[in-house]
Amino acid sequence: MTKRPISLILMLAVAICLTAAERTILIGPKTIGPGWKDNILLEARHFQNAKAGDIVTVYQDGAQGFSQGAFQDPESWQGVAPEYGCFSISGPFRMVLSDDILNKVRARGVIIGGHDYRILYVTLTPGEEFVETTIWRGAAVQMKDDWSVSTEIPASCFKKLKKGDGIHFHANKVSEGAAAKLMDFTWNPLEKATDGIPVGPTGFTYYINDDAPLIKLQLAGTGDDTAMRVGGKGYRLTKIGLVQFIGEVDEDISQAQRAPKEYILQPGEVFHGEKVFPTDWSGNLRITAEPFQECTLNDVLIISYDLLPGLKEANVLPQMSFRENKGKWYDITGSKEPVWYPLDGTDVVLTFDEVSLDKIKTSGIVVTGLGFTLTKIQLISAQ
Repeated sequence: MTKRPISLILMLAVAICLTAAERTILIGPKTIGPGWKDNILLEARHFQNAKAGDIVTVYQDGAQGFSQGAFQDPESWQGVAPEYGCFSISGPFRMVLSDDILNKVRARGVIIGGHDYRILYVTLTPGEEFVETTIWRGAAVQMKDDWSVSTEIPASCFKKLKKGDGIHFHANKVSEGAAAKLMDFTWNPLEKATDGIPVGPTGFTYYINDDAPLIKLQLAGTGDDTAMRVGGKGYRLTKIGLVQFIGEVDEDISQAQRAPKEYILQPGEVFHGEKVFPTDWSGNLRITAEPFQECTLNDVLIISYDLLPGLKEANVLPQMSFRENKGKWYDITGSKEPVWYPLDGTDVVLTFDEVSLDKIKTSGIVVTGLGFTLTKIQLISAQ
């Protein structure tokens, strides 16, 4: 038998380790503010070698009791799967890549959105770096649409549970709009994020991100004492597993995507940053009505930007339009058809007339278009 050189064996071992570790794919910070106006696109290149079962984790801080996250398809702005369109968050939040989701993110990437939190960094982890152990397999429970059904899970199921672990609730017979509610032994939600968890086609996973829910489960007692009540609607609970991370963390961040630099707004600025509007029409920036409440007739928005490279070679005409931030995104002028501003590198100036002033003060504005990086929006008073 031909012997392989030791150096080759070591190289293969290193390669396996590198491909089987949690890898950082986005470095923040990136503030996701109120009003669903902020987001960031995770580039498609990160997912070319991913596979079904791999996990995207968003590490964040600043989440409030009302904060929500989303994983959205850049093509439709809907969730990449129904359960990822809108969900409550507390600590890190995750998305498990299915075959259907992979088809989307390999082609277009995925948008991380929501409101009222700040992304610190995002990782991609092979699914095999998490192991699952079944901790409950009682009689299957069908959750009724009136939320009237729940089942009790004994404390003994959680004796090995620790912070950072996930509890995987397996389900079938999942109907549209299915949701789960995880409660402690007093019938109160473990935390706000567990009151209405979206349920996917095969279930959902709840991660223990801080001490509070863990303490609630541990205080429930031992043995057959009830530690958790699982309820909800529109799904059939079949079993519960304990998910634990057993892998390594890849410290190499050379290929990670960097979030745009964040700026502190100066007086008169309503946006200052580096927001890319790609050539696939997926870019937009929502600004709520709040900054415009004192505006008057003939006030002016000055929109500054940089053109993306390679537009001429790609035969792309860069352009920008302004829509009302509600409903069907009609043009800020009131027209059902958008008014397009061709871009040549000079600032775009938008002057408020009676129609656009009313719309921007009541609904805010959406900037959309393609072929540029938005850098600053200034509000100039006519007074």
